[in-house]
Amino acid sequence: MGPEPVFAPDVPKEVRRLFERRPDLFVPAGQPKPKRQTSWSVEPAGTFGSLLVWLAVCVGGWILALIIFAMTLPTAVAAWASLVLAAVAVVATGAVAVRSAVEDRGHKAARRYHGKYLLAEDFDAEAGRMLTRAQRAVKTVLEATVTWRGLLDDVKNDLVLPEQLWDLGQVLHEQSVLRARQHEVARGMATAELDAVLGPQRRALSRSVDAIERKVELLERYAERVRSADAALRAEAALEDGDRYIELLARTEPAGDTSVVQGFADEAASLRDTLSRSIESARDAGRTLALPD
Repeated sequence: MGPEPVFAPDVPKEVRRLFERRPDLFVPAGQPKPKRQTSWSVEPAGTFGSLLVWLAVCVGGWILALIIFAMTLPTAVAAWASLVLAAVAVVATGAVAVRSAVEDRGHKAARRYHGKYLLAEDFDAEAGRMLTRAQRAVKTVLEATVTWRGLLDDVKNDLVLPEQLWDLGQVLHEQSVLRARQHEVARGMATAELDAVLGPQRRALSRSVDAIERKVELLERYAERVRSADAALRAEAALEDGDRYIELLARTEPAGDTSVVQGFADEAASLRDTLSRSIESARDAGRTLALPD
């Protein structure tokens, strides 16, 4: 499986939810920006035919209602009723016509934010693997218990990490484009002039790849430390059951044996120190993500 889509931080949440429901509306950044789409631009003949059918139904229904009104209502009332019905039909017809000429919200969002989201198709295999690693690390951090309990609030994961992913995604997309371009150019006849041009470009691309590798490793290191802090937090939660185990042993062990109780106390103190160190280590790793290279 390829990487998940990456969105710019300023893309609204409703657009991200729209992608989950209608991924077919979104166009890769590597393709031209989609044009404005309405019923008239997509299916002009079908839209015109639908409007004709609608008009026929409205006119036929109004004539039938006019006959019924004339047979069942006084003349003045029938005249007013037919006039109101005609007005309703005109308004409804206008609404149908306007709707057919207006772009729906889904297509509009995909077109408006084109270039501010990157899909799996925007990355080659190498860039896709790198982005997948980064997304996996970010997901680990954002879903960790220590994160949603606010123990890492000073790192501002909800702001820093999406920005990191978007920056990584943009660079990886550019790497994919340049890598494809290099392969395309290199397919021709090898010459000294071509090597002279491609050599520096390949070295620049390689340096960029190495830099992104280091950034992804930073994310993974941060995720690993957050995972360790989470494990320590779960272990501390497990210690809350210590009193029940002490009571259980008190019913089965000889009276006066305090070694188990002391063991629980020592373990609790050690675990609290471990948790504090784990959280501080995770904070330190998270702070480095916001620093410039």
